[in-house]
Amino acid sequence: MAFACKICILEKGLIGSEISKLPQTEEELFDHIERVHHMPVTRQGETANQTVERFLKEYPEVLTCPVCIKAGALWTRRS
Repeated sequence: MAFACKICILEKGLIGSEISKLPQTEEELFDHIERVHHMPVTRQGETANQTVERFLKEYPEVLTCPVCIKAGALWTRRS
């Protein structure tokens, strides 16, 4: 079963040829949301703090992402 990213659909739509490239699992969708949209997703058993720590470890580039900084993402204000 494919999972469509609602953010991508709103931003650029979805054409038929892209359907085969959609995430096939919930975990793949969560990875996409974190990697592409820089939005941490809490996984089962994680606290909010654990989520942010894992997210920053896996995607350290978000600390200097201009879009994240402009949006005021909390992790860009961490020391």
